[in-house]
Amino acid sequence: MSSATTFHNIQQQILRIGGPLLIVIGTISCLMNLMVFTKNTLRKNPCTICFIAVNIINLLYFYFGLLPTILSSGYNIDPSTNSIVLCRLRLYFAYVFSSWQSSYIILAAIDRTFITSPNANTRRFSTRRLITISMISISVFWLLFMSHGLIFSEIIQFAPGYFVCYCQPGLYSTLIAYQSISILGVIPPLVMTIFGFLTVRNIRGIQRPAQPSRAVDTGVIAVGQLHALHSKDQQLIRMLLVDIISFTLCKFPSEIMTIYSQITQYSAKSVEQQIIEQSILQLTFLWYFVDNGISCYTNIVVSKTFRAELKRIFSNAYAFYFH
Repeated sequence: MSSATTFHNIQQQILRIGGPLLIVIGTISCLMNLMVFTKNTLRKNPCTICFIAVNIINLLYFYFGLLPTILSSGYNIDPSTNSIVLCRLRLYFAYVFSSWQSSYIILAAIDRTFITSPNANTRRFSTRRLITISMISISVFWLLFMSHGLIFSEIIQFAPGYFVCYCQPGLYSTLIAYQSISILGVIPPLVMTIFGFLTVRNIRGIQRPAQPSRAVDTGVIAVGQLHALHSKDQQLIRMLLVDIISFTLCKFPSEIMTIYSQITQYSAKSVEQQIIEQSILQLTFLWYFVDNGISCYTNIVVSKTFRAELKRIFSNAYAFYFH
C-alpha cells in the first residue's frame, strides 16, 4: 500500500469519526449558546443579537455544509451528485452561511468598538435598531451576491463512476478560488482584527484614570470624559475577542490550501501527490468548522456572566423536572 493511499485512509477515518463528533459537540455548543444569549438579561444587547445570529448560522452550517462533506468523503454518500438542484443549493448555501457568519462577527466587533469609544456620540451608534438593520441588509446582500452558485454549479465526472458536485471548471472555478481567498479568507479576519484592536485600545483608555471634568449622561456610568463599561459589556467583549481568534486560527489553514492550489494548478502532479493534497484539503475543511462548535466552551472559560446564566438555566431545568 502506497503512502498516499495510507494517508487517504487515515483522512477518511478522521472524517468518519471526527466529523460526526464535531457535529454533536458543535450542536450542543450552539444550543447552549442560544439558551444563554436569548435570556432576557442578555438578548437586548446589540452584540448579543449578533451572537444569536452567528449560532443559528453555525447550527445550520453543520448540517448543510459539514454533514454533506462527511457523508461524501467519509461514507461515499452524496445525494447532491444525483440531483443538480441539490448540488446547486448545497454550494449556494455553503457560500451564504460562511459569509453570514463572518459578517455577523464583524458587526459584533464594530458594535463593541462603538460601545467602548470615549466619544459619547460614537457610543450612541450601539443600538439594537442599527444592528438589526445592518444584519438584514448584509444578509440580503450575500443572498444576492452569492446567487452565482445557483447557476454555475455542476455535477462533474472526474473518473468512471466518480461524480462530484463542484463549480464549473475554468474561469469560474478560478474566480471562486479568489473569492474564497479574499472575501471569505483574508478580509474577514483582517477587519475583525482591526476592530478588535480598536476595542482593546478603547478599553485601555477607559481604564486610565480620568481627569475631572463635566460628566455626560450616555446611558453608562460617566467618569469625566471617559466612561465605565457595564460588566455584561465587558464579558461580551471577552467572548468576542476569543471568537475572533478562534475564527482566524480555524479558517486560515483552509485558505492556505486554496492559495496553494491556485499557485500549483498548472504544475505536473503525480497521482500520489494529488491524493495527498486532496486528503489534506479535506482535513483542513474539517478544521474549518472547529470554531463553529467550540464557542460555548470558550465562553464558559472566559465569561463569568455566561457561566452564571448557564448554571441558572440548568438549575431551573433540574428543579422543574425533578421536583
